[in-house]
Amino acid sequence: MGKYTFFVLLLLGCYTAQAQITDITVNKENFESSGFPFKGKRVLQVEHIQTEKEDNYIIFSKEERGADPDKLYAQQFQRKDGMWVPIVEETIVEDGIITSVWESRKAFFDADKDGKLDAVFIYSRHPKDHVEKQLSCIALVLYKGQFYRLRAEAEDGYTKTSYSDNYASLPTEVKENVERYWENLDKR
Repeated sequence: MGKYTFFVLLLLGCYTAQAQITDITVNKENFESSGFPFKGKRVLQVEHIQTEKEDNYIIFSKEERGADPDKLYAQQFQRKDGMWVPIVEETIVEDGIITSVWESRKAFFDADKDGKLDAVFIYSRHPKDHVEKQLSCIALVLYKGQFYRLRAEAEDGYTKTSYSDNYASLPTEVKENVERYWENLDKR
């Protein structure tokens, strides 16, 4: 029985090590001045995430404070052959809207067990002339070099969720992880 238990624990340990995701703390100010080729002038959030098969930087940045229109840049870079290569990037901009990244609200996982990063980041929309008022809460899902979205509106008390057109194409196990996180998120 002792050998069997040891073998099972060894297998579990190997499985856990194989599925490991490491989030490395990055100083935003040092990163801004590092020369890394991100868009924007100031970093709002930067994540250095390593998985079994990838080394990633996910960066949210903006132009100088007060820039009109407000632009939020979301970018994923991966290290390939010693170089940081952009994988996906998107500019989020709407007339009269300010976006705010919720730096402490994020999730990293590998739902489909492929050794690559699956992630959820949260941001919100606010009217330019009243930034304390939140209009909506958005989950930005990163999966295999593409962004997907879930969105809830303040006007209905965040009770209904709308989905980006491409959301249905996500694998079931990824959607289950994302939706579990979204359902437990305080969207206010």
